[in-house]
Amino acid sequence: MRRLVFVDDDKSELDAFGEIVTKAYDYATVHWPGESAKLFVGPQPNIFVSDLYLPSSGGDKTPTDGEKQAAENAAIQVGKDFSGLYADSTITDKARLQRTMRAIAGAYSMLRLQWSALGQSPDHGVAVLAKVKAHYPDVPFVFYSRKITTEDVIRVLKSGAVDAIRKGALTNDEILARLEAAQEIYQRGNVQTIRAQGLNVNFTSIPNM
Repeated sequence: MRRLVFVDDDKSELDAFGEIVTKAYDYATVHWPGESAKLFVGPQPNIFVSDLYLPSSGGDKTPTDGEKQAAENAAIQVGKDFSGLYADSTITDKARLQRTMRAIAGAYSMLRLQWSALGQSPDHGVAVLAKVKAHYPDVPFVFYSRKITTEDVIRVLKSGAVDAIRKGALTNDEILARLEAAQEIYQRGNVQTIRAQGLNVNFTSIPNM
């Protein structure tokens, strides 16, 4: 059976992904960063999969009081933005839609504050990719993350990832199909055909407004 290694800092995510892939793969996990030494333990895998927004090798940092207050203030404002969308019956539906988009952008900014306060960053996910590529240059690497933007996808592709999949957006069968396609493309040595296979486009773009 082919071997898959999955890297994530959330134990529940490791368990959930295992439910998706264990029937198709010999499934090994790396609970980042405490189990980082397990990255290169055991036989060479057929594919690596990792979360993108990870803490540094030192683990999550403790948010400062200032960071907590900033996130709280942002959350309060986001709540006001969403709750007020239908408070004014005089605005047009198009104007309300525009306000909704701004509210979504505000929610995303709040998330970025929370990620930053915990020290979670795509920089750390890309660092894991670089480390794996240095050790296993012939093994395909796929990112699997809830927190992924247009900019993230462009960056990870340039860094050598084969695909980027947003958690929660696909069925289990679709995820397995994407992993299979990533390996087939990589084995053919023709990563340029990725887009033709429909990969690297499954993400949510959050507007900055």
